[in-house]
Amino acid sequence: MSFYGDLRDDGQGVFLLRDGRLQTVASTRGRFASIGPLGPTMNEAGTVAFRADRSAGASGIFTGDGAAVATVADTDGPWRRFHGLPVINNNGTVVFRADRKDGVQGIYAARAGSIRTVVETGDLFETISLFPSANDHGTVAFAAAVRTGGPGLFTEDEGRITPMSNADGPFEAYRGALINAAGAMVFSATPRGGSLGLFAGPDPEADRILAVGSSLLGSAVAEFASNPVSVNAAGHVAIRASLTDGRQLILRADPIE
Repeated sequence: MSFYGDLRDDGQGVFLLRDGRLQTVASTRGRFASIGPLGPTMNEAGTVAFRADRSAGASGIFTGDGAAVATVADTDGPWRRFHGLPVINNNGTVVFRADRKDGVQGIYAARAGSIRTVVETGDLFETISLFPSANDHGTVAFAAAVRTGGPGLFTEDEGRITPMSNADGPFEAYRGALINAAGAMVFSATPRGGSLGLFAGPDPEADRILAVGSSLLGSAVAEFASNPVSVNAAGHVAIRASLTDGRQLILRADPIE
């Protein structure tokens, strides 16, 4: 497992626990000024992808395995800012969301020292959501707003973009999508006239996993969060939720087994 932690001297680090041994992947006692703020993610080989700042105003996406740290992309290149989680899959591809210095928003996939563009704003897309996800087959799932068609869900596979929702469908906004190894998707969206929720299909009622205002354990959901690595190969979904009575929960849903 990998995790972020605050050091006793007020620094930060990302750590790897493997075979009972705790290793420091990167920390502010070394080359970094800050670690985070979101993530990290890890593949089955134990390679960790994370965001960090080398110094004030110099941020990047990095990978590490406890032995060495490699730069995937940083603001010394064409990118101005990074968003969300860098997601690393089992073939070592790191998918990340970034804004370029020329104002273009994009999703990019880095592997073996090269970076390819998955999708960018331009003629087709007006905005792209902050949390893309990817599976081990290299399929990237994301939410975006089309210039002529409004918000929607999409996948990209080997340069082919496929819409996964209808512009005139029951959802008025999409926040992000999670995709598992089988290609099944769970997404965060707001139904027309409804509340933000997590769904496993196109029917806002039948496919709803959870939504703001949903009854849960004698209370109601005040807010929830999931991220691009919240779904596993079996289709189980991990959700962090806060209830209106003040309780906070970690939940597991099994909508796509």
